[in-house]
Amino acid sequence: MSSFTIMHFCDRVMLTHYSEATAAAATGAGVLAFAMLSFAMGVATYVNTFVAQYFGAGDREMCTRSLWQGIYFTLACSLIYPLVMVPGGLLLLRWIGHEPAVLEAELAYFTILAACAGTALMNYTLSSFFSGCGRTWTVMWVDLLGAGINIVLNYALIFGHWGMPEMGIRGAAIATVCGSSLSVVLFALLLLRPAWRVPFGIWRYRQLRWRSLWQLLRFGGPSGISFGLDISAFSLFTLLVGKLGTIPLIASNITLAVNTIGFLPMLGLSLGTNILVGQHIGAGRKDIAEKSAYTGAKLATAYVVVLGLALVLFPDMFIAMFRGPGISAARFTEVSAYARLLLKLIALATVFDAWNTTFSGALKGAGDTWFTMWANVVLAWCVFVPPVYLTTVVWPQPIVVPWAFLVLYVFLLGVVYWIRFARGHWQTIEIRERAVPALVNELSGDALLVDG
Repeated sequence: MSSFTIMHFCDRVMLTHYSEATAAAATGAGVLAFAMLSFAMGVATYVNTFVAQYFGAGDREMCTRSLWQGIYFTLACSLIYPLVMVPGGLLLLRWIGHEPAVLEAELAYFTILAACAGTALMNYTLSSFFSGCGRTWTVMWVDLLGAGINIVLNYALIFGHWGMPEMGIRGAAIATVCGSSLSVVLFALLLLRPAWRVPFGIWRYRQLRWRSLWQLLRFGGPSGISFGLDISAFSLFTLLVGKLGTIPLIASNITLAVNTIGFLPMLGLSLGTNILVGQHIGAGRKDIAEKSAYTGAKLATAYVVVLGLALVLFPDMFIAMFRGPGISAARFTEVSAYARLLLKLIALATVFDAWNTTFSGALKGAGDTWFTMWANVVLAWCVFVPPVYLTTVVWPQPIVVPWAFLVLYVFLLGVVYWIRFARGHWQTIEIRERAVPALVNELSGDALLVDG
């Protein structure tokens, strides 16, 4: 997840340096594309949970079958989603109605990302198999290579360096697609190596299996809806803030770009917690699964407290990285004043987000996805979105007001997920099709260790 942090952060910095319009457009359009893909992504990445539980139980056949059901689901979405996402997203962006230059950049960025959404989705599906097996170092190296290509192409295609055409925000979108495509190719090549192909029967168990696909949809569907509702609410927040003006929007986008330094590594810890909870449940050690969740929460909290102190004490250190010729000095002074205030709020929000992401990952690793879905339905669309809409569209308020509702939303999610996990209902859930005796994994020597 650190590779994604670096990639997205560099992407936002470069687009801020390119022009004021691209600085204002990138976050909203990018998050919207991510939000519209989030349901399918939530289902596809739930392959991680199935693989982790079967891996913990020593059932390699079902690990592979789970992977292939995820691949089939991804292929279907890759054909359907662009036909729905592109016109739907363009309609929403026009309805939000940002300033003409910003809107033009948003439409261009979103169209490319949405049209090529299947590549990103396949990347997440394949990586979920490796992470579910505990091979997180493998995922890390592949993602680092993909992110590296993305950053290099960003520099070349946004500004027109090294003989490449100057494409601005379109170049950033193309670079993102190229990075994801490289990761997909690398994951596919790894699966074809004898070390994976033979012991896991990668080709032998590739049949479409309706029972396994139904299990993926049954538990992964609520996970996808939960993820989709959360990201959609967040996407709407980033777009509605733009109704308060371009300067507040740029300040908000800078703050959200800085927030990736906190959020994405926390998401990585959440995925690690998901893996360990799933593997230990598969091995029949729910007591260790519980300890893994609390350990993940402690690690995430320690990380974001240190980051939060840096955001509060040294805000200009983060803001200065976005200063460039794309925004005049006078305008950037205004942006900085807003951003300093918003960084204090995001520092507080990340502390609550540490518990939110970790315990939601633990609950999903145990199969308690219906609860996470309903929690997001209530909190995102009853507590968060309505007051943000009212304070940006109906009765416009200073930007700190909608941001305060974002902090409240994250706080409530963290508390609700923690209480749900502590009550232990997740220990009664069974997502596997059949139980098998635990076996020692030949690849790692230990069926319960995540090698990262």
